[in-house]
Amino acid sequence: MQSRSGYLYTNGVRQHSLGYRPDVAAAVQNLLVSTKQIQESLQRWGAHQASEDQVSDCYVQFGAQFNATVEAFTYYNIDTSDISQVPSRLRNVLEDCLGEDPSPQALAEYMPDVRQLLYDLLQGIRAKQAAWRTASGRSGSSTVSSDSY
Repeated sequence: MQSRSGYLYTNGVRQHSLGYRPDVAAAVQNLLVSTKQIQESLQRWGAHQASEDQVSDCYVQFGAQFNATVEAFTYYNIDTSDISQVPSRLRNVLEDCLGEDPSPQALAEYMPDVRQLLYDLLQGIRAKQAAWRTASGRSGSSTVSSDSY
């Protein structure tokens, strides 16, 4: 049975259907947007303009986009093990941050860790793009640019 996501399910096992090719560029772009949303929601939280739930919702969206990006690279047999721990590390930092009262001081304490994790993620993604272009037969500029972060 084929789903709308482009997968074929056989005995509960998910397989790519014939002709399905994940859009790595779109997955990476969506991941970039979600990283910015996390940072923006934390800034709003620190200014009492967003709730913990709103920050958490951004993290959930980030997780979905991260998984889609990993899946897209995996389709092209590109190893993503170097970035696999980023979501859990980010969750830990966010939990610690949100355990504090919202304040500029809490942001000053935790935002450097958030930014470093996201920077490391984006560097890892950038490193994979050349392999993706080779595997997919594409050429062109990087989806993750130095000004993406």
